[in-house]
Amino acid sequence: MSKTKNVLVIGGSGFLGQAVCNQLAKAGYRITVPTRRYDRAKHLLTLPTCQIIEANIHDRATLGRLVSGQDIVVNLLGVLHSKPGKPYGQNFRVNHVEFPKALCTAMSKHGAKRIVHISALGVGVQNPAPSMYLRSKTDGEAVVKDSGLAWTILRPSVVFGREDKFLNTFASLAKIAPFIPLAGADARFQPVSVSDVAKAVFACVEDQGKDTLHNTYDLVGTEIFTLKELVKLSARAVGKTPLVFGIPDVAAKAQAFLMELAPGEPLMSRDNVDSMKIDNIRTSGRTFPLPSYECLSVVAHEYLRAKHLPSDLDEFRTRAHRQD
Repeated sequence: MSKTKNVLVIGGSGFLGQAVCNQLAKAGYRITVPTRRYDRAKHLLTLPTCQIIEANIHDRATLGRLVSGQDIVVNLLGVLHSKPGKPYGQNFRVNHVEFPKALCTAMSKHGAKRIVHISALGVGVQNPAPSMYLRSKTDGEAVVKDSGLAWTILRPSVVFGREDKFLNTFASLAKIAPFIPLAGADARFQPVSVSDVAKAVFACVEDQGKDTLHNTYDLVGTEIFTLKELVKLSARAVGKTPLVFGIPDVAAKAQAFLMELAPGEPLMSRDNVDSMKIDNIRTSGRTFPLPSYECLSVVAHEYLRAKHLPSDLDEFRTRAHRQD
């Protein structure tokens, strides 16, 4: 481990954040994870060097106290949905643009000089970007690059892993739906595993910017799929073969609008449909130099089956209960 020991991980309690914190903890880094609700980060308590702080990161004074004494800040904060707005909605503006600006300002004020910022694949491919999400991510990158800090930006494709909300959602849907009408069925993705993204973040922390300073990297897996292929792959993993078919853009927008009206986060929003107008694959960007990347078609099949299908032990217990 390097001399750098204190790392603030914004968004550390989430799906990707947990993987990043695991990597850092194994190397002995002292990790601070702020969260609005302490109970939502309890799963990190098993990491001996991780401190969980209940805090509102959008409060400037609180943010200043959080970055004080930190050697490196990892910003994983991101949202997928926002109400409409120009050039993007408030949720995107607050989390993807205003927060990075406040974070960089606080870091400069309190002497924290190194930031690893998670952006999104597709930024910079088309100007202006077709979706609010990508436009806000573009502006967030600009804030970091203009901050005067020692920055590295990582642009992952869709992230997969045991607790993802991507392939797991398709698998759950395939278990109950005989047919799946799909917006953006032909959109292409190059998904990357959560462990590979975490390894890339860790590598940036370890080198303290010596090799990655002021560089932007794409994080993509080894395989390219259409969205339709990913849905079918998820369905096969749980033993289902629903009819999956694409729908035209007008119908896709109508479908997404109805999903937005449902309570909770929508499965698909109109802005998601706009984002899929750009293929989520590597173009001319630089790929982060990991020794190897996990193969989705192998890894996903295993974790989807384990998560969604009953094990042999479950079946044995069920039979034993029936005999009682």
